[in-house]
Amino acid sequence: MKPITVEDCMSKPVKIIDAGVSARTIVKEMNKHKIASILVADDGKPVGIITERDILQRVIDEGRNLDTTKAKDIMSSPIHSISSKATMRQACETMVLLRVKKLVVVKGRKAEGIVTIADLVKKIMNLHGESLEDWEKAIAQAWESF
Repeated sequence: MKPITVEDCMSKPVKIIDAGVSARTIVKEMNKHKIASILVADDGKPVGIITERDILQRVIDEGRNLDTTKAKDIMSSPIHSISSKATMRQACETMVLLRVKKLVVVKGRKAEGIVTIADLVKKIMNLHGESLEDWEKAIAQAWESF
């Protein structure tokens, strides 16, 4: 059986905002598209990622102004990525190794989507007739690392 790739379970398309936009704009875009993270680009090149947690910790908790705080001030960088042709197992192993919950999926040099632990779990749960024991171990390891 052909291994399932990251491309088969990633969320797409990936949303990208400019490094100079305000935190308020970021929140509006995330709400509009019902997404939990958004890529940040500077001169069209992805340079960071902002998650819901980044907004909570780096804006709300620190009492920053939503209108004057810029994406470049709150983004997480560098971006951790994985090839669209990588296997789900490779994605799990990479997340555990890097201690992250999301990876930007790239095809060539272009960001094609984002794969999260939740995306991997959904795909795994939809697999029929395959042993889930190895996957359960990988998922348990991933959760324990956070």
